[in-house]
Amino acid sequence: MARGGSKGQRGVSRRAFLAGGLAAGGALGGLDLLGGPTCLAVAQTGGAPKHGGTLVAAQEVDPVSLDPHTNSNFSALQGYEHLYESLTGYDEKTNIVPALAQSWDVTNGGRTYTFRLRPNVKFHNGQPMTGEDVKYSIERVLDPKTASPWRNWLDTIKEIKVLDPLTVQMNLDTPYPLLGSFAGMRAAGIVPKGLAEKENLKIKAIGTGPFKLVEYLPQDHITYARNPDYWDKPLPYLDGMVFKVLTEENARLAALRAGQVQYAFLSAQGASQLEGGPGITVAKSPYAWVVLHYINVLNKPLNDARVRRAMRMAVDTSEVIQKAAYGAGVASGPIPTGYGDWSLDPKSLPYLKPDVEGARKLLAEAGYANGFKVEIKCSPQYPEFVATTLVMQQALKKIGIDVTVTQMEWGAFVAAHNKEVETGGQEGGDIFASANTFRPDPDGYIYPYFYSKGKLNDGGYDNPKLDPLMAEARTISNHAERRKLYEQIQRALLEDSPNWWWYAKLNIEALSSKVQGYSQSFTGRRIFLKKTWLS
Repeated sequence: MARGGSKGQRGVSRRAFLAGGLAAGGALGGLDLLGGPTCLAVAQTGGAPKHGGTLVAAQEVDPVSLDPHTNSNFSALQGYEHLYESLTGYDEKTNIVPALAQSWDVTNGGRTYTFRLRPNVKFHNGQPMTGEDVKYSIERVLDPKTASPWRNWLDTIKEIKVLDPLTVQMNLDTPYPLLGSFAGMRAAGIVPKGLAEKENLKIKAIGTGPFKLVEYLPQDHITYARNPDYWDKPLPYLDGMVFKVLTEENARLAALRAGQVQYAFLSAQGASQLEGGPGITVAKSPYAWVVLHYINVLNKPLNDARVRRAMRMAVDTSEVIQKAAYGAGVASGPIPTGYGDWSLDPKSLPYLKPDVEGARKLLAEAGYANGFKVEIKCSPQYPEFVATTLVMQQALKKIGIDVTVTQMEWGAFVAAHNKEVETGGQEGGDIFASANTFRPDPDGYIYPYFYSKGKLNDGGYDNPKLDPLMAEARTISNHAERRKLYEQIQRALLEDSPNWWWYAKLNIEALSSKVQGYSQSFTGRRIFLKKTWLS
């Protein structure tokens, strides 16, 4: 999905949702729905890390492909992030740290990055990693023929030079915080030079990561083995991992209880069934995942900002959070709540409480006093998207808007979305339910989606007043100035409503008490499985 994929849970029927959404809420009863989430650490029993054992995890959505350069699905990243690495990475506090590059210099006013690579790093096939592999990998992403959905993270790079086998220089056409683009890993995994021409990277993988691919059987499982030549010794601790694809949350819960899996991602509703039980720890922490609806603003009447704003005004944000996230969420603007000081104070966001009369007045001003019909597409693969859409459907009835909710099988939903992208918004649909996941820089939530020529501008949004501000914000080095500009841009977007942003959810993971050393990440990624061991 162009929005960054999702973590799937069990499907939601319209009748069950409307009848039981609020009653099932309160899984995180102490959470302020419009305030900030709290971070809860994974429980530990202590003891020194030890090698050995195989972790069996429930994978909630099939990765579809393991190609590190061509996937928009978050589930794909979950599959390949243990196989591939980039020049930089993240620590437990989401600080950027060295990875395949052991150091770097930024010169020429932020336009030149010189990376010094780690010596003696080997790919899984025993081949040494060099600057030529880095150049090949990044140029593959930048090649329009690759059609990488994350090309925009690297598209300021105009030239890559291999100065020697362990030194790579990248020259940019404009200053840009490139280190985060590598750490984010959505398009920056380093592969051996020429690999894509020799192998089908959807099902084959040769990286430098802590684990090697043994087998990927789509819709069933991924099997990993420890990389004995991994550069970051003594990691990893596990001998291997198996990710079993279990898309139904009930199946994940049953497997956890039976001891068939030792890890699973869960909804707040699912987690409430396990909390307090023996042998299982439920960990919760803030998560860069914003549930939203994105809008084709080329189609009437959605091309009128007053109509889009009126529709947003009619909906109760607290009701969305309660019914869609069972209380495990916090109101958010375009940059996820919890993303440092880049995000807006959730209590300052507009339209948190419904204003039906105000919405009706706006519709009348726009010439739609009698309402209209509109379609919203969503997939039951992601029930929080369906649930949010159903809240909207009921709320919009109050202002005369008749919403058709079209629930589509995931593949059909993606195809409809792709049709919209391919036709510049002329075909595909009116409104899509989706989400944005972690971006390594605040620019990633803004410029690609809302700049008039942004590569992920699915809905055809074009605002001549905001374009120069978005272009400027991505190049400013002064933090305070940049933060102020992003606040201005976010508030303008909230008024113009090319998307409706609802809430940032919590990352909820259940682990067997035998699982030690695991840390949750604000990115939502399972980065720290390489530091995990079994007691």
